Amino acid sequence: MTDLQHLTLYVVRHGQTEDNVARRWTGRNDSHLTDLGRAKARASGALLARIANPSALDFIASPLHRACVTMELLQEGAGVPPCRYRTDRRLMENDCGDFHGLLEDDIRNHHGEHHARLLEDEWNWRAPGGQSQAQQHDDIGRFLSTLTRDSVIVCHGLTIRLMRAPLLGLSPRETLAHSFLEDGVLRFAGGKETYFPVNL
Repeated sequence: MTDLQHLTLYVVRHGQTEDNVARRWTGRNDSHLTDLGRAKARASGALLARIANPSALDFIASPLHRACVTMELLQEGAGVPPCRYRTDRRLMENDCGDFHGLLEDDIRNHHGEHHARLLEDEWNWRAPGGQSQAQQHDDIGRFLSTLTRDSVIVCHGLTIRLMRAPLLGLSPRETLAHSFLEDGVLRFAGGKETYFPVNL
């Protein structure tokens, strides 16, 4: 089992996508980065180069296209040779089942009763045919247990939110109280997190 307290992890959310702007549940589908998303991905790389030594780090991304494009732009911004990263399926965004591709408003309007139960037990709630946050949390824990080097991780909003639990020793309630990372770099080291914002 990896002692996470002795690793330093730099975690970045994929750049803004067209679905993010539309408020569409992308899940494990994909969506192109917007121009702003691409610019912030490069800027996150430049930021990483100021706060760390990128050449000494491992690079790992979710295999979804939006995360891989963000990783490649981040590496460009950090001055790292392109495509020097690996992917891991356990970093993928939550599987939102039958709600893949639906607009937030459509889910509320046409599946309101099911969606309303999310507020009752968000940790165990799942979209029809999808995955709960408790299940995704377990996948993320298994991924983290394999790490042996300080790393840069590019993944997704819910993935990062859940990643905070094992890295900071949070309960489900504490984990779910945290808002989603929009941009910038989160550094986890010694059981603490530090947020570095991106300024364009």
